[in-house]
Amino acid sequence: MNRRRFVTALGAVTSAAIFSSRTRASAWVSPAASNADVVAARTTLRTIEVAPGLQIVPREVWGGDIAPRRTLRTESDVKFLLVHHTAGPSSYSKQQVPQMLRNIVLFHQSETKRWPDTCYNFFVDQFGGVWEGRTGSFESPVRADATGGSQGFAQLVCLVGNFEDDVPSEEMVDALANLLGWLAHRYNIELRQSKRVTFTSRGSNKYPRGAIVRARPISGHRDVSYTACPGKNAYPLLQKTVPKKARDFQISLGRT
Repeated sequence: MNRRRFVTALGAVTSAAIFSSRTRASAWVSPAASNADVVAARTTLRTIEVAPGLQIVPREVWGGDIAPRRTLRTESDVKFLLVHHTAGPSSYSKQQVPQMLRNIVLFHQSETKRWPDTCYNFFVDQFGGVWEGRTGSFESPVRADATGGSQGFAQLVCLVGNFEDDVPSEEMVDALANLLGWLAHRYNIELRQSKRVTFTSRGSNKYPRGAIVRARPISGHRDVSYTACPGKNAYPLLQKTVPKKARDFQISLGRT
């Protein structure tokens, strides 16, 4: 099934008019991308309802014209879900989000990172918007990348903002939980934080290639790499608050 037919088959397509906006450059914004004008003055963003209470903006809608620079590999075995943050601005408007994400993609493809695409499979913004990140993640598990190296076996969800300094909104937390619940349902992950998944690392700065990793079903980037990500204000939410909400959403989709 090609992408267009896949999107159509999911049904429940919603349109929302937005205005484009340029964002200030920050550590993670490509200077070249700040002048991008691909997001037109009035653009229709289609969201796809994948489950009651969860709508996702497909990559093709906001950044389909930015192609991966290399072939993306499939994640053959999704064992857990990994939460990141962009570490960029947390104060932005709904209208700025598409351009911010485009800037992130271009930065990740730049000589600084040299990744084929954005490293994240999905994004969640402060307004509760959920966005497909790395191309193809909507249809199937795509192997991700990460600063500090990737241990593998995860799908990456990134919160748009700096949650070392700021606090995630209630809308962001709820959307994050619903997305994680849906992904857990999709990949048959049991969301019990007392449980540990075990695998052999593909190589991060905390778990070198060949090291044995024991991770919670919902983990933060700092659990598998030496980093503060996803920030001191987001990380504690991954202990109980988000997993409970995610499990409740997973159960609502038919998994006990």
